Amino acid sequence: QYAVFFIGLYLIALGTGGIKPCVSSFGADQFDDTDPQERIKKGSFFNWFYFSINIGALVSSSFIVWIQENAGWGLGFGIPALFMGLAIGSFFLGTPLYRFQKPGGSPLTRMCQVVAASFRKRNLAVPEDSSLLCTVLSFGHTCKKQGSMFYE
Repeated sequence: QYAVFFIGLYLIALGTGGIKPCVSSFGADQFDDTDPQERIKKGSFFNWFYFSINIGALVSSSFIVWIQENAGWGLGFGIPALFMGLAIGSFFLGTPLYRFQKPGGSPLTRMCQVVAASFRKRNLAVPEDSSLLCTVLSFGHTCKKQGSMFYE
């Protein structure tokens, strides 16, 4: 039983780790970062996205558990399975409306660049002015050094 338990836990972790980063980045790809209106909508999307995840966790750990204890395990598993089926169906029905972004290079290359730059700069002193460390402009923050990533 221990082996089945731990295999189940690892499969859950593998499934969750495989879907969660893909869903959020696919959602982010649906917005144009050059359009200020869509940048605001993108922030709203992530607010609703994480709100929905937390509401789902609340419902699954309270209401679904109550159903399993009082109405049976079949109904307790059937309700989430039904909603998962509806979610998958709505995802595929929306396929013609999605924006598909072409990949912009290998993420492995970018990761290796960051690791190499970090290793080369490991002994540098950190400036007291934290705005000199900024590489991405975000809400209300400005950088004194303009540009994209600095992997020099």
